[in-house]
Amino acid sequence: MIFTLLKRLWNYLRLKAAIKQADKMKELTKKRYYVIKILKKIRVYDRNHIDFLINEGLLHQKLRKAIELEKVCLYFTK
Repeated sequence: MIFTLLKRLWNYLRLKAAIKQADKMKELTKKRYYVIKILKKIRVYDRNHIDFLINEGLLHQKLRKAIELEKVCLYFTK
């Protein structure tokens, strides 16, 4: 039980840090950023990098549509 709580806390802190990073990058570049979990890692990407991952086959083709991508993302900047 303690292990599960520590794991959840760790994941919460990782997600919170990723959201902070996405918001900070949004302020600097005025682009939209997406926080997404890929291969058990939480990452922050802009649209160009998402398209690159789709072309490489790491993400599904349906994610080219913004609505589908927003459904999969943990967080996205506005």
